[in-house]
Amino acid sequence: MKYITVNEAAEKWGLSRRSISHHLTAGRIPGAVKKGGFWLIPKDVAKPKDKRYKKSTGKTEESFGSPPSLTENKDLFVEMFKHFPYPVQICDPEGAMLFANAAFFRHIKLSDPPEDLRIFNTRYEPNLEKWGIKDFVERAYRGEVAHIYDVKMPIREAVSKYGGNAELPSESIFVNMTSFPIYDENHQIAYVVGIFIPSRYYQGREEVIQGKEYMDDHWKEDFDADALSSIVHISKPHYTRLFKQHTGTTPHQYYQGVKLQKLKEMLCDNNLSIAQVFDECGVNYNGNLAKKLKQELGMTPSEYRARMMQK
Repeated sequence: MKYITVNEAAEKWGLSRRSISHHLTAGRIPGAVKKGGFWLIPKDVAKPKDKRYKKSTGKTEESFGSPPSLTENKDLFVEMFKHFPYPVQICDPEGAMLFANAAFFRHIKLSDPPEDLRIFNTRYEPNLEKWGIKDFVERAYRGEVAHIYDVKMPIREAVSKYGGNAELPSESIFVNMTSFPIYDENHQIAYVVGIFIPSRYYQGREEVIQGKEYMDDHWKEDFDADALSSIVHISKPHYTRLFKQHTGTTPHQYYQGVKLQKLKEMLCDNNLSIAQVFDECGVNYNGNLAKKLKQELGMTPSEYRARMMQK
């Protein structure tokens, strides 16, 4: 069987690499295999269905067994989500929160939630556009199954607005969010459920977190100490000392580590030449970072690729 890589599948199907990764993890691409830590996709497999923008008709999809009606048995409904390992919120059709599990409040650092959760309204929260999730929320309340990936949770805003532990250690959490409607017997939206699954997590001094986030998001670009200094509002020498004090590495060393990891990941894509991999990662094949990669691997990039393809 002939296989293609995630990059090739993304180009073929017109989907993002992140979207394809989620389809793979969910088992929605038949015949896909993981080799050397990376996915290989059958060349002739059909494009997976993307339900993110598909409106629900209120009809139930085929299932097995006969679960009790959740709208009739609300205790069971709540009990299911109470013990869910990830943050969950349940809102009414107008966005007022009816329920949130303990994991939800742990994530927004609210140790003493109010008795009436209706003060939280996800549909009409004024900061939705600022947080980059306005379209996602609107789709959810139109009755669509909606997904959005790698969104930074507004922890500080939540603590400031609703109270909580103001002396928390600085941290930053990014999540993948899914929202879906639950219909009543008249095929009207009864509830909108939101589930949050962490994708990235940082903890420590706030300026260090900001620097890590910037370098993780701009790893393809050349290292820019001036831009980094401007973001954290600290001089370059002072920030280098501060970053090393809290992480054991300098900002430049952290940036190089991120770039080396990306190089190793892309070397497993057998459809890219070694030169193309280095070009995609913005690394000079004959430069210092390439030499550092060879030292770290203990072999050449070609040898590393051959070894990973054997796994």
